[in-house]
Amino acid sequence: MSISVYIGISLDGYIADRDGGLDWLQSVPNPDNLDFGWGEFMGGIDAIVMGRRTFEAVCGFDCDWPYSKPVYVLSRTLKSLPKGYEGKAELVGGTLAEVVKTLHGRGHDHL
Repeated sequence: MSISVYIGISLDGYIADRDGGLDWLQSVPNPDNLDFGWGEFMGGIDAIVMGRRTFEAVCGFDCDWPYSKPVYVLSRTLKSLPKGYEGKAELVGGTLAEVVKTLHGRGHDHL
């Protein structure tokens, strides 16, 4: 089992702004429309694991569901997925070790 991380982070070490927003990601100039390694990263994994806040941020993007791989959402508080996201993602809980063991048991080898 391999676990890799792909994350957008600001120079001061933050993922989100003080209000939890990710708008700053869109403000980074990208005139050549580079994917910053996203395609290569996605080609090397077989499932995506994200936290509830990231999932909620993705749900708020003005686009179609961006993932073609299975998506697992870690949450202790979310009891069900929002309407329209059933079948696009699945809630998982437990310790990180338990989640990794469960997903490996489902045939995922690179998260």
